[in-house]
Amino acid sequence: MRDLELTALAEEMWAITRDLFKFLQCRDRDAMTACGLSVAQCYSLEAIGTQGQLTLNELADSLYITPSTASRTIEELVRKELVERRQDPDDRRAVSLTLTAQGQALFEALRQHLIERQLGILEQIDPGSRRDVLMALQKLSQAVKDPACCAVPLVWKPPPTGDKVQTSEGMSVPPQRSSRRVRKHTPTT
Repeated sequence: MRDLELTALAEEMWAITRDLFKFLQCRDRDAMTACGLSVAQCYSLEAIGTQGQLTLNELADSLYITPSTASRTIEELVRKELVERRQDPDDRRAVSLTLTAQGQALFEALRQHLIERQLGILEQIDPGSRRDVLMALQKLSQAVKDPACCAVPLVWKPPPTGDKVQTSEGMSVPPQRSSRRVRKHTPTT
């Protein structure tokens, strides 16, 4: 059995990170989509801008998405003239992705905007604690990326169909049925 104190800390960490990530995602999404791009397109633009150039597979790996999803996202950025594909002179099968001048300008504007937001956050933290906060975030980021930390299988058994479901208040109720109604076809004469 795990240490009760560690379990309590894990629950507290879950609540804090859930609220933090939800807030940051919504706040940053609003800033990103204001320039007419989806969040996925902004993340792709940022990844390419940060690295200078990436292959499609490198982009997919850095964003934790499939190459086919990355390809669809890049197709839109190419269409919007923010990203260009260049064939690798050494490997004709490989294509590198780079930002166009317009893409680079947008990347810099987004980057500066998001850094300004981080400055506002850091100003709310005691100057003597800022470095500690950043080190803790770095450690959290490294721990989350460790495959061993997330190797916990979900244990859940849905109730059998037709059985009563136990509510949080302890009452047994029939399972909810789909609210979709099937329209019967009435033949016309």
